[in-house]
Amino acid sequence: MAVKDIKKPKLLKKNISNIDLYVLSYEFDKTLKDGFISNIYEIPTNEGKTILIKCRTKDGKRNIIIDPKTRINFTNFDYPTPPYPSQFIMALRKYMKGRRIQRIYQHKLDRILIFELKSSDGDPWKFIIEFFGGGNYILVDGEGLIYMAKRYKKMKDRAVLAKKEYIFPPSRGIDIWEITEKIFIETLFGKEGDIVRNIARAFNIGGYISEEICLRSKIDKNREMSSLTEEEFSTLYKSTKNIINIIKNKEISPRIILNTNKKSIGFEPFNLEIYSKHSFVIKNNFNEAIDDFFSQFDSEDLFSGDLKESKKKVSKTEKILNSQLEKVEESIKLRKKSLEHGHLIYQYLTELDNLINTIMNQKRIKKRSWKEISEILEQGKEKKIAECLIFDKIFQKEVALQIILEGEKFKIDLKKTAIENAQIIYSKAKKANKKIIGAKKAAKITKEKILLQKEKQEQVETRKAILLKRPNAKWYEKYRWFISSDNILIVGGRDASSNEIIVKKHMNNNDLFFHADVRGASVCIIKNELNEKIPETTIIETAIFASCYSSAWKLGWGNTDIYYVSPEQVSKTPKSGEFLKKGSFVITGKKNFLSKPYLEISIGVNLIPVNLNEDEIKALDKDKENLEKSQVLKEDGEEIQYFPKVFSSPLSAMKIQSSNYVRLKPSKQSVKTSALAKKILEIFINNSKDQDKRWIRLISVNDIIRLIPSGNGEIVRK
Repeated sequence: MAVKDIKKPKLLKKNISNIDLYVLSYEFDKTLKDGFISNIYEIPTNEGKTILIKCRTKDGKRNIIIDPKTRINFTNFDYPTPPYPSQFIMALRKYMKGRRIQRIYQHKLDRILIFELKSSDGDPWKFIIEFFGGGNYILVDGEGLIYMAKRYKKMKDRAVLAKKEYIFPPSRGIDIWEITEKIFIETLFGKEGDIVRNIARAFNIGGYISEEICLRSKIDKNREMSSLTEEEFSTLYKSTKNIINIIKNKEISPRIILNTNKKSIGFEPFNLEIYSKHSFVIKNNFNEAIDDFFSQFDSEDLFSGDLKESKKKVSKTEKILNSQLEKVEESIKLRKKSLEHGHLIYQYLTELDNLINTIMNQKRIKKRSWKEISEILEQGKEKKIAECLIFDKIFQKEVALQIILEGEKFKIDLKKTAIENAQIIYSKAKKANKKIIGAKKAAKITKEKILLQKEKQEQVETRKAILLKRPNAKWYEKYRWFISSDNILIVGGRDASSNEIIVKKHMNNNDLFFHADVRGASVCIIKNELNEKIPETTIIETAIFASCYSSAWKLGWGNTDIYYVSPEQVSKTPKSGEFLKKGSFVITGKKNFLSKPYLEISIGVNLIPVNLNEDEIKALDKDKENLEKSQVLKEDGEEIQYFPKVFSSPLSAMKIQSSNYVRLKPSKQSVKTSALAKKILEIFINNSKDQDKRWIRLISVNDIIRLIPSGNGEIVRK
């Protein structure tokens, strides 16, 4: 499947401005303050400078994508990460992973963003991102010394060098937050050049903001600064102050600006009159606007290195194949000629032996030169002597004779008889035949290798062309969960902490509490939102689910005891003198034990449309009879994109919700979870329709690993 590259429209904006960074810093600090850095990755792009920082906050997980040449933002897209970190990323992880984020702020109004990270000893460390001069990442210790940087360099006003004090670059322009009308006029009065550039330079604001000030003031931006009247200066100041107040007071209306073809060409945190002729899309926050804007182009750069390497491998292997096929052809020709020449020798045995004997007698007995012998044979040709008619020429150094038999010219050895020469030539045919067989086998292997390489190349091209936004996660997706055959939600804990959270925060009076009767198990809650009688099917399915995510699986058991109770029977208050471990509960009253369920869990995948609105999704759901057609294009011709969502559930519930699933059971054989997850992904791909494979290949192996119960498992053959 060939994937067309996305053609970039002409953009109004290619990177974030200092004003944009001001708005972003507020959104970052509000969300990430007191959160933790979970991990850091380097995204594989041409530049190799894009990094992904994963954070844990009080409101859940957040991912930050950073390219110091263009942008920083929270991202909801699934960016691919390389299997092995670079040395730079390993160093960042060593000193940043697990640290608490104390605050995030912008340095003055410069394009510099600072992550202040809590240190166990001394002042906080700082992770500084410079969005200018090609961009840079700099880690500064508690003493203000540069611990490491992506790029070390010396400049006329400062140096970025290891173990040297980090010095901010000189700020440009006057601080706009403290600007007054007097300062505004004094700064600009008497300046040469046009208005728009003077305002931009004087106050360190982008040229487009300067244009906006002129437009709101109804003053031609190209006029000379010296031509302004006192009244016009005042008007310009008021427009400038108005925009400053919008920025300072966070009166934002984040948007993506569109061209006439409805393609994204810019982004702004608030409305600008200079773009009044353009349509736009309002976003919930500025991070979302930047995320959606850049993601449409990121797919071009992602895996470009992998794609180049993949194409290089295919090209190299194709050259090997061509060489092998050429050898096959050469050997076939050699075999054919050798057989022909061998047959001809046998047809002219007498003539050849006479010719060989004549030549060698003339040489050895009569001591004639090769030239004299050749002349004698040429004279014999004129006399129509049979053995002379087949003579062509003698090769002195090789002691070889070139003959002509039925129009075929070839050499034979003068030191051998005609039959011996025939045998030598037939042996060449045999060797050629062996080479043909060997070369054909090698070519077959090479062809298979090319097919595999091209398949991998196609996968890379598919990944290159698709950057998907992960659908908004439901509240329960941070836990274990499934939807029963009766369309009822069941939520389970992943560990002791989440077991407690589920009971404390999410268990209501109408729900049911499930737990395997073993130490170390997931608490599972049937969410009875409608306060109706819970069907027996849902109870059985929940029992299976809770049993699978218990230590019984790790022990390799086939089944285990399981019970359920009402919420009022669950308590965190231990008996006097006893201690209750985290994730443990006191159960009072009678436990409702169920028949021991057989331990088997299913892991399946569904494709969720991610670039449709609600009406389009409903229309897609209705179009089940013509599903294959509906899976290709939206009404406006844009391709529908799908996010491959993997989930687990008991088999009976899975059969209703997905046709592409794998059944697992406990195993006493040691199997790496990662290897099992890769096998499951392979089955998902093989079971998919051709048009769906490109989406299924986007599944992260880690997402599958999270669904496999702790311990060894094996696939149940259907």
